[in-house]
Amino acid sequence: FSREQQIQASRVENHLSFTFENNIVYWDSGTLLAGPWNRVKFEGRNNCFWNAAGHPVDFVGKSLEQWQAAGHEAGSIIADPEFKDPRNNDFALAADSPAIELGFKPFEPAKAGVYGNPAWIRKATEAKFPPLRPAPDPPR
Repeated sequence: FSREQQIQASRVENHLSFTFENNIVYWDSGTLLAGPWNRVKFEGRNNCFWNAAGHPVDFVGKSLEQWQAAGHEAGSIIADPEFKDPRNNDFALAADSPAIELGFKPFEPAKAGVYGNPAWIRKATEAKFPPLRPAPDPPR
């Protein structure tokens, strides 16, 4: 639920900058994309996009079909991913969620994070972070 944009591309590089696949992008304010997307080299595929505010989903002014015709987001869809209760941070998916058909693998968020070598896990638990302070609402 980002306020301004959901995904930002910030650097135009001569090589493939990133791959974005099998994700659910769900939002209710701001734009989907920000930055120089028409010049960034990226691969996006099999993603599920949904604007919960009911606004049309656009990809830097293009429809999904136009964006796909330009070589982006093969296999991606615009569809409600059918979260259980996103307003209350319950992002469990319905068994028939269209995102699952795309290849999204449901996971338990509490189990996300660093795993593997015990020294690596310990290092992650020792990291210190400042308290989270959300930005204030924009002036009206």
